[in-house]
Amino acid sequence: MVEQRSAAGMDGTRVRTPGWWPLAAIVAAVFMLMLDATIVTVAVPAMRRDLHAGLGDLQWVMNAYTMAMAAFQLTAGAFADRWGRRRCFLAGVSLFALASLACGLAPTAGTLIAARAVQGLAGALMFATTLALIAQCYTGRARGVAFGVRGTAAGLAVVLGPVVGGALVSGLGWRWVFLVNVPAGVVTLVMGVRSLPREEGPGDRRRIDLVGPMLLAVSLSLLVFGLVRGQDLGWGSAETAFVFGGSAVSLAAFLVVEGRRTDPMLDLSLFRRRAFSGTQIGSFTVQASVFALLIYVSLWFQDQLGFSALETGLCFLPLVVPILFAGPVAGAVMDRLPKGPLVSGSLALLGLAILLMHGLAPGSSWTHLVLGMVLAGLACGIVLPTLGGLAVDVADRSRLGMASGVNNTVMQVGSAVGIAAYGAVLSRYSVFADGLNALFAAAAIVAFCGAAATLPLLTGKRL
Repeated sequence: MVEQRSAAGMDGTRVRTPGWWPLAAIVAAVFMLMLDATIVTVAVPAMRRDLHAGLGDLQWVMNAYTMAMAAFQLTAGAFADRWGRRRCFLAGVSLFALASLACGLAPTAGTLIAARAVQGLAGALMFATTLALIAQCYTGRARGVAFGVRGTAAGLAVVLGPVVGGALVSGLGWRWVFLVNVPAGVVTLVMGVRSLPREEGPGDRRRIDLVGPMLLAVSLSLLVFGLVRGQDLGWGSAETAFVFGGSAVSLAAFLVVEGRRTDPMLDLSLFRRRAFSGTQIGSFTVQASVFALLIYVSLWFQDQLGFSALETGLCFLPLVVPILFAGPVAGAVMDRLPKGPLVSGSLALLGLAILLMHGLAPGSSWTHLVLGMVLAGLACGIVLPTLGGLAVDVADRSRLGMASGVNNTVMQVGSAVGIAAYGAVLSRYSVFADGLNALFAAAAIVAFCGAAATLPLLTGKRL
């Protein structure tokens, strides 16, 4: 086992603490998961040639992973409360590595899509446990630092995905964007087995709620499907209305089922806590504003400015570097600060940063975005670890996995909603720069609305 560190307890006795190896395993898993969400984008042309796939197939290669992650986050978090967070995390890492191997060896587009869906399921099992494991392993200032490092790793992975993907595709081929997860998964698994605490607490041995998760999975899957395909089907078409109607009916049925159960997968009473609801609004806002924009900024870099995938990734460094520095600092001090002004102020700064990116013209250079990206990186570096800490702070120990799963689901849905909505707006413009300016304005409004909504809900809340 990894060497344990000791600290003085309240009564003067020495209390053994897990050190930083558990965090290393958690961060490695988060980085691998978030990297996989964006690394594939630069490999799509090579996949199309090699697998003789159509454009529709390639879209599902991208979306199968995100849809599975979004649909099963809450189920995975609540299941971890019952089966054990350590066990779920290790099982998820193992399954993710195997699914990545299947993706890398896939002979057809259909096989690749199926393996990507399994990747998403494994990712949900891993990701839903990370916040809860941090809360279980660390307290006080150490917990704040851990949340900061985790948030930094997630943001860094999302933005560096195209850079890493471009390097792998150019040097080794598209299959290595998946195969690289196999050795990374093995290393993460070894660290987790050796360092994560075996004490899972009493656990929740009540009967598993099967109907609720199925209804939620159907609702979220239809929602994401409708958002992804709405542009092709037509937003006012009968098919789109049927998909969104099915999503709404499934969600209503889920709420009825969960409200009547004595042991639900989602305890709806969590949302009666103002801080919990405010945290979900803040998490949705970050994803639906700046992170949903990245795919369209990337398209501007590559299609309009002619940058390569590697050059595009390097252009995102003004956003990445501030997150890298601000995240750990914010994590170290956030337990001393009131959360309402901290979260609301960060979201307001994010809105201002996005507005500063507005004003592109067809001949604009990428440097037009630099100041806005720097400020957006600072805002994200502050707000992401703060929201991560709040997500589990308001839940009791037996509901840490549930609270973590809700927060991760909200983030995935926020990203999907933002990407789909911005795509619909962008399609109305013949000049790409004009469309991107409209997206900047819309995303800034989302951030400002999130700032206004979270302030009263989180005011006075401390970790």
